[in-house]
Amino acid sequence: MDPEPTPFTVRASQKVHGGLAAGAVLVAIGFAASASTSPTGVLRWIAAAAFAVLAVVCARALTVGDMLVADAVGIRLRIGNEWVGTRWEDIEEVTVLQRRHPLDDGRIAVHLQDPGPILAALPSSTRKTTDANRRLTGSSLAIPFGLTARPSNGEVVQALHMLADARCPVREQL
Repeated sequence: MDPEPTPFTVRASQKVHGGLAAGAVLVAIGFAASASTSPTGVLRWIAAAAFAVLAVVCARALTVGDMLVADAVGIRLRIGNEWVGTRWEDIEEVTVLQRRHPLDDGRIAVHLQDPGPILAALPSSTRKTTDANRRLTGSSLAIPFGLTARPSNGEVVQALHMLADARCPVREQL
């Protein structure tokens, strides 16, 4: 008997987001500390506020957890605060764009046979994100992996192909 395939996940990179959050906090503190003694204090306060916002965004990314979960049943993606899931049988194809260099993120795009009902059930804020995904990647359901997000298995195409088990094609985009 073949063992059950291992679920595949993509998680936000704790090291990258933690380092960015810590660095942004330090820079924000530096700008805020120098703002009170500088004649250009207003501009320094604005810079401090911008870096503080960056620190909060990066710190929030530390709490996100999984961004994609694929198992024997199907694929679930987190878009914003919403989970969007579908069974392998309802997927037309999955395309994987591999990372081309260390500073480039790859992408996993899920192309549904009929995306209308799934996307229509999403809140409007999430639909804005899926519309932007469609314009940028050609698929409403797409997530990055690489520098900012780490897959559980380095062989992304093979892992997804094993889980799909011939129910839908998993292709590498060149």
